Amino acid sequence: MKKFFSSVIVAGVLFGVFSPSLVAHAATKLTITTAVLRVREKPTTSSKILGNVVKGNVYTSKGTSGSWYKITYKSRTGYIHKDYVKTSTTSSKYTSTGTKYTTVGTLNVRTGPSTKYKSVTQLSKGVKVATYGTSGSFTRILYSGSYRYVSTQYLTKTKPTSSTTKKLNVPYYNQYTLGYPSGCEFVSLKMALAYKKKSVSAASLYKQLPKSISNATYKNGKYYWADPEKMFTGDPAGTLSYYKNWGIYPKGILPLAKKYRSGAVDISKQGVSKIEREIRSGNPVIVWATVDFKNPYGYFSWIKPDGKTFTGYRNYHVMLVTGVSSSSFYVSDPYRGKYAVSRAQFASVYNTTGQYALSVR
Repeated sequence: MKKFFSSVIVAGVLFGVFSPSLVAHAATKLTITTAVLRVREKPTTSSKILGNVVKGNVYTSKGTSGSWYKITYKSRTGYIHKDYVKTSTTSSKYTSTGTKYTTVGTLNVRTGPSTKYKSVTQLSKGVKVATYGTSGSFTRILYSGSYRYVSTQYLTKTKPTSSTTKKLNVPYYNQYTLGYPSGCEFVSLKMALAYKKKSVSAASLYKQLPKSISNATYKNGKYYWADPEKMFTGDPAGTLSYYKNWGIYPKGILPLAKKYRSGAVDISKQGVSKIEREIRSGNPVIVWATVDFKNPYGYFSWIKPDGKTFTGYRNYHVMLVTGVSSSSFYVSDPYRGKYAVSRAQFASVYNTTGQYALSVR
């Protein structure tokens, strides 16, 4: 199995679809302040855990119960403890004008009503949004507790029809068969290069991959290790365990990818819709996620050479996205084989693990 561990948890920006109201209101935003916070089914520490949210995630309060805030978590009602959130209130200046659906695969969400304003994220086709009037050729929406803008021409009152399926015929390789139990990153790269007619042996990629070889050291109650955004932490040919033979992120492996495909590009932090667009353009995408696309768990940390803390999770894994349809993403997993992941589960895990991806063009 590749990687029980993973890299950094990054706060994914979460999009809430708000029910329209006929009058102005005040929304209480909840920003997570601790590294990992459990979401429970009921407002008690003995209740079932629905999942985890991470530092920087923003939710809208749906009410309170004692020392707990009620939120919507993955379409369910959940509770998070008040001690680990920062609150802020945004007064609604605009009256709701209903809901609409996006009609394109990559719709920019901007800070203002013009293309000159910064895009903070992108929405996929068929996403339902709550609208609050228009400004010029842009529609105002409520995104993560703030008013943002999308181009009106790409919205419709009815949900658009499904997109056609796009699959890339990518050769498959298994990291264990090749002899690299922790080598899911460069084995995924090998598959992508093969699709682009670049035949490179796993041994050659392994040799060229920047790696520390040495594993984490423990001193005075803390672990110290290499920076996975610069090199592989440990040895991808080795057996994985805690703080041993862990992984490398897009920035670290990008130079190797560009050596064989100069157009290779880091598309991290650009949302799921960016991955879809790359696939539909004929480019396989290496994605940093989890084993079997399950929710991340088993968080652990170490100190990098620059003195900053790096946090990872136990079921970290990397694979190649090779197809997309209206309901699923298709992956070639160098550990598990080929399979489909529902769009909802794919987006949930991809956002929670920080949106790390590399397109091999």
